[in-house]
Amino acid sequence: MTIKALEQAIGGLSNPSKMPGWSYGIPAAACNIGAILRRLAGSVCHKCYAFKGMYSFPCVKNAQAKRLAILTSDMETWTANMIELLALKYRKKTGDDRVFRWHDAGDIQSVQHFQAIVDIALALPTIQFWIPTKEYNLVRTWMGEIPSNLVVRVSAPMLGQILPLIPGTVGSTVGTGTGFLCEAYTREGKCGPCRGCWDKTVEWVDYPQH
Repeated sequence: MTIKALEQAIGGLSNPSKMPGWSYGIPAAACNIGAILRRLAGSVCHKCYAFKGMYSFPCVKNAQAKRLAILTSDMETWTANMIELLALKYRKKTGDDRVFRWHDAGDIQSVQHFQAIVDIALALPTIQFWIPTKEYNLVRTWMGEIPSNLVVRVSAPMLGQILPLIPGTVGSTVGTGTGFLCEAYTREGKCGPCRGCWDKTVEWVDYPQH
């Protein structure tokens, strides 16, 4: 299929201005853990950015809803289409630009969804994938070895909190002042040359509250 046809088949990709490469977003309202945390003062989801700004526009919300419907209706076909699409989209990208973020909005929906993300990474070993997630139990339940090109960065649910890491994962915090401090807010909210989030040797990334 053509890139246009593949994009239609998976509901399109996100292209966040903050970071290099593409991303894939689904409704933040569909987050399993995030939906609970959003109601909890002091959680990192209480003032979730994915309900504000550009994310509140009907066109963005409709696109996210379409992606979620496609994803959950036929995950096997979705996986195959994602592999083909990303292979085409990244064929001219080189070096540090060969990075992809899962879920600029939303999170893992199921163990099967996580397995599909693993399968995509395995099929595209020259693309570096990063997935931030609060779905600790889903990651623990999944049985397997995380590919070297997939950074699973489990996110502490509360502001200023650090939790033990799940084997094979790295972590992120908000407002602890420890670990690798996100530099985006020194560059007008952009990653610039930094690839810390995609780097498995960076055990902890700490973000400012936003």
